[in-house]
Amino acid sequence: MTGPGEGKLKLEAEVYVNGEPLLGADVYIHVKGYSLARVTHLDVEHEELNGFVKPKSGRFLKVMGVKHGLRVEGRQWVLVVKSKELEGLLGVGEETYAWVGGKFGGIYIGFKKKYVEKLEEKAWTLFGVRPRAARESL
Repeated sequence: MTGPGEGKLKLEAEVYVNGEPLLGADVYIHVKGYSLARVTHLDVEHEELNGFVKPKSGRFLKVMGVKHGLRVEGRQWVLVVKSKELEGLLGVGEETYAWVGGKFGGIYIGFKKKYVEKLEEKAWTLFGVRPRAARESL
């Protein structure tokens, strides 16, 4: 799902692709159990991102913590998301691999459990939203 929705928590964020600002991009913590989310993840939404990750495709990519955000390294592109609200998700220089999938109108980043728990803690402390079981969202 692209755009605002229940359980999609919009972050104040700046997005860069290959060092250039991606104006008009939206970043959300999409919490499990809301708006069809099976797992809490990060959405980065902008039509241009489909040129890097096609909808309904994806792969595991390196994600690194940077000051106030994270950096995703594709084969021929680098995406940087800067948001003070993401601070502490990964430490500066900390590396992991995450599933980066394409969706119509952007991408999503599916983290390992350790980072999902940190995203869910941020959703609770910043927005007062907790994950819920999938059956509760029906």
